[in-house]
Amino acid sequence: MQWRLLVCCLLMLAGNVNAKIENNKPEIIIILDDLGYRPTDIAAFSLPTEVTFAILPQTPLASTIAERAHAEGRNVMLHMPMQASNGKKMGPLGLTTDMYPAAITHTLRRALKSVPYAVGVNNHMGSAFTGEKDAMMTIMEEIKRQGLFFVDSRTSVYTRGEEVAQALGVPSVSRHVFLDHQRTPSFLTQQFERTKTLAKKRGSVVVIAHPYPETLAFLAEALPHLSDEGLQLVSITEHLKPHQPLRHVAMAQHAKE
Repeated sequence: MQWRLLVCCLLMLAGNVNAKIENNKPEIIIILDDLGYRPTDIAAFSLPTEVTFAILPQTPLASTIAERAHAEGRNVMLHMPMQASNGKKMGPLGLTTDMYPAAITHTLRRALKSVPYAVGVNNHMGSAFTGEKDAMMTIMEEIKRQGLFFVDSRTSVYTRGEEVAQALGVPSVSRHVFLDHQRTPSFLTQQFERTKTLAKKRGSVVVIAHPYPETLAFLAEALPHLSDEGLQLVSITEHLKPHQPLRHVAMAQHAKE
């Protein structure tokens, strides 16, 4: 009698394990950058709520988009302008490599105030800035102080972003795929197929895209079919569990209330 009970328990345990394995689908995380300038950016709200909105500071629609995104339960991030190697203009509140640490911290705080409900930060451009370890230490210390996470957009192979974040204990991840630096249907399809392949191989993949009409139309068509291929779309904060920042927990609680 005892051995039968033992066998039943083992079978039940095996069933639970199999269920967990089946539910443990590879994750795709999509961050939509450069939001805040154009009225057409509002079209991004047609995408699933798991898509993260990364908003440029002090842009005309920054607050409007952030508040609506938060009300819908979406993740909001600050898309922080940082100096590029090619000297390209950054827009308002850009961080440069010649800034003193206090100026970097002050500028980041101003940027965060202009994007309400931000739970994380990623870099806009930044091929020069992210390669400077001391500058990245300064920004990461403030990110940690505010209970945020960091996503390294990896605009340069010399970035120190995730390295510094990990050294300071800041929840972080790096971008794996840029979806739309060409907007043709063939290129978008190619990059999305690469995304799915990487997700199945790695277990998760972080994709950066932009609110171009071509991109939004492509994602609206492609994302609903992920589950058919054994994949799942998740928000960046869902992906970062169990290292979820304190600020996100507070934001989530506030949204539920």
